[in-house]
Amino acid sequence: MATPDKSRSRFFLIALLVTALIIVTLDLRGSVPGQTFRQVTHTVLSPIQSVFRLFFNPVSNFISEASNLGQTSEKISELEKKNAELEERLSRFSVIQREVEQLKEVLDLAGAGRYKIVPARVIAAGSAAGFSRTVELDVGVRDGIKTEMTVIAGAGLVGRVISVASDTCIALLLDDETFKAGIRMEGSGILGVVTGTGNDELSLTLFDSASTLKVGDRLVARGSSNSRPFVPGVPVGTVVSVDQNSGTLTKSALVKPFVRPNGLEVVAVVTGRVRINPRDALLPPAPRPTPTPTVTVYITPSPEPSASASKKSS
Repeated sequence: MATPDKSRSRFFLIALLVTALIIVTLDLRGSVPGQTFRQVTHTVLSPIQSVFRLFFNPVSNFISEASNLGQTSEKISELEKKNAELEERLSRFSVIQREVEQLKEVLDLAGAGRYKIVPARVIAAGSAAGFSRTVELDVGVRDGIKTEMTVIAGAGLVGRVISVASDTCIALLLDDETFKAGIRMEGSGILGVVTGTGNDELSLTLFDSASTLKVGDRLVARGSSNSRPFVPGVPVGTVVSVDQNSGTLTKSALVKPFVRPNGLEVVAVVTGRVRINPRDALLPPAPRPTPTPTVTVYITPSPEPSASASKKSS
């Protein structure tokens, strides 16, 4: 026996089908005055469609965005990867650019001094062979490198080679406390010795206590026998302070070297004997002193009153 709920459902379903057939028949006959079947259904269903859009469009948009979320995440990851690659390329380009500039500078210095050199790249820095301030270079015996050869950079003296392997070598830097090199003062030719201090400055000792030594004086390498360990004429540094309490036989001062070892990437090892001493020719142009402005004041004396004018006033 059918329940009342099922009977009502069947009744409404049959009524809905009959109504639909009547509307279709009238539309085909053109019996609906002023409106077609499509217009009637549009008018009836339009508010219902608006309500459905109001509720279901956000759901549809959310589902669409959720489906695209994976693609967006992949694009972000791809862009981050490309950005990292570009930063790495830019960093490598900056390093290469610095190396090219330093190589050009050291080639210019070697050309001006007629030094036979082997360019080298600094591959490590630190302490080695019992010394605290050294660098490792990517050249060795196969490149003609031997111990006690001069190491230079574009600005001047770097140090000397202290040990050599087949493909690498170790150079002692001029700021190491055990470093010593003979020097000659620019112009006067007075001889002396510079010693590393472990800091940014070198200690200078001149052998002539009667010599004139002042801030701004510059010095070059004196040179060694057979150009080892030092070739002549390599710029060393500039005097930055003078010890006024030096002994009776010597004079002392502090020197700022032309080369900053911490920033080196490309250097060169001088492998040949120097036949012509360049003397002071490799020093950079001396800085011009800044003129001190002076003011000249001219005073014009006022004329003294004449005797006739004095009588009239009296």
